[in-house]
Amino acid sequence: MVPAPKNRNHKAFTLIELLVVIAIISLLLSIVLPTLKRVKGQAKAVICNSNLKQWGVLFHLYTNDNNSRFMVWKASSEPGGGTWILPILEYAQGSDEMRLCPEATVTPEEGEAIPARMAWSTTIDGQYHKNSYAINNWIYDLRPGVTTVWGLPNADKRSWRHIRHKQPYAIPMFLEGWRWGGGPSNRSDPAPPNEEVRHNTGFGRYCLNRHSGTINVCFMDGTSRKVGLKELWDLKWHKEYDFGDPLPTWPEWMRPFKD
Repeated sequence: MVPAPKNRNHKAFTLIELLVVIAIISLLLSIVLPTLKRVKGQAKAVICNSNLKQWGVLFHLYTNDNNSRFMVWKASSEPGGGTWILPILEYAQGSDEMRLCPEATVTPEEGEAIPARMAWSTTIDGQYHKNSYAINNWIYDLRPGVTTVWGLPNADKRSWRHIRHKQPYAIPMFLEGWRWGGGPSNRSDPAPPNEEVRHNTGFGRYCLNRHSGTINVCFMDGTSRKVGLKELWDLKWHKEYDFGDPLPTWPEWMRPFKD
């Protein structure tokens, strides 16, 4: 008996068909992956903004308990005297997650080299602190006779000292930064010349390309929002900050960002 012929209608994929399928998958991935990366970055920025809103609550709790006044600037040589860390520590107990922006969780000592992605750390009274946010040094209260804060001149006239001011929504209080505090003196203060090196210029502690040309800022009224890097120059940093001063020339790395 002669066996029936095999069904030869089922064909395997040809090489060309396989290459076409691979090309289509590669094309889809090239479209989807940047979108996923962008969405992931946006999610991190939202978490960061939420963190700063919580910090705004802490600062308001502190000032409510201290006659509306911010922590007193003493001297940077005293343990915790040159920072906001110790005075507000009791209000931030159990809040480790809110201390770090998801885009900036590694310190330079741990291997991070890019300022925008840097967390910072310090040890005070034997306790290790890690954070990726910074205070506006101009908000400190000052003891009588103190005229500078971390080298910022005329602090006795320029510092905010307390939380009750007109237009608090325009005054930066606590924001993303690669060190625990800083502050510009003038609107004409320069921007960091590049984004690969840490800079101690007035704006250098905060001018970080952390969220696609923006950072999150908590204002004195307790609100928090995304702020473009160039917009940092148009915030009311201290009492004598003059918006009539000319803006600096933007370095090459900042020119693509929105004005």
